[in-house]
Amino acid sequence: MIPQNPARISAPSYCVGIIHYQSYADLESCLGAVAGQTLRPRAVRVVDAGADTDALVKIRDRHPGVAFEAAANRGYSAAANRLLAWASGPDVGADFCLLLNPDVTLEPDFGQRLVDALAARPDAALGTGKLLRPDRLTLDSAGIALPAHRRTRDRGSEQHDRGQYDRGEYVFGASGAAMMLRCAALADLALEGEVFDEDFFLYHEDTDLSWRAHVLGWRVYYEPLARAVHARGWKKGQRFRVPPAVRRHSFKNYYLQLIKNESAAGFLLRLPVLLAWEVLRLGHAAIRDPQILPAYVDAWGLAGRAFHKRRILRARRARRPNRGAR
Repeated sequence: MIPQNPARISAPSYCVGIIHYQSYADLESCLGAVAGQTLRPRAVRVVDAGADTDALVKIRDRHPGVAFEAAANRGYSAAANRLLAWASGPDVGADFCLLLNPDVTLEPDFGQRLVDALAARPDAALGTGKLLRPDRLTLDSAGIALPAHRRTRDRGSEQHDRGQYDRGEYVFGASGAAMMLRCAALADLALEGEVFDEDFFLYHEDTDLSWRAHVLGWRVYYEPLARAVHARGWKKGQRFRVPPAVRRHSFKNYYLQLIKNESAAGFLLRLPVLLAWEVLRLGHAAIRDPQILPAYVDAWGLAGRAFHKRRILRARRARRPNRGAR
């Protein structure tokens, strides 16, 4: 056997895709941080559903190496799927794709840290880093957890960063604000041609994908040395600053991801907790936020499609000779 020359072995590559909607100041900061990465991405692309053409033109002029694509506003999932198709296509051919919200500012070694972590763990389809609030003292997300009531939450959110999440580890989920995906896993993760479920529009599409990855035997890795700042639009105590239509998406998507991903045994085991949680959700909606009550109708209208996708997912899992983690 002829020994390989280490210099000829290509290092893992990644590209960056940014999903943008009318946050031009954030986008400028985000692109500046991407340009300053110690491990330069192979390509950078922005899917833009904004309406301020003049602001966007100015940003494009300052970032000539970035590709911009105008698209109708069909939600986070649709834009993310466009970026993933581009990332895994022949023109880019990257090993990983880092999806970003424009209100995320990466530290210079974020890409390098996360690429290295995922390259060393071929069982991980998704990865994320430590996200901090703008004060850089408060945690935004150290990965995502899945409690018994199945309302996913960001680990450490709103806590002071004391190093309690400074250990790299496998977690349930990765925040869509800064999620790195293994391009070789995308075809396996897709349902009905969609990696991110476009019925979700926005919110919980990241936890739905993370849950599906686990069902299919993949894992999600959290790398605390990959750090970034996330301004976050929906903060604790500011719920009613978010438009009712957006809040309804978050509310109904809880049911869609539960239908698609929870096992029958898991559902029966947690039924008392789920029922108690549902009483609390209904009471909160009826008393404090009646504008989201139409989300029940929305969820009911999409439940049939969610059950159809569940059947596809369960059939795919059943065909696996080894159903454990890869």
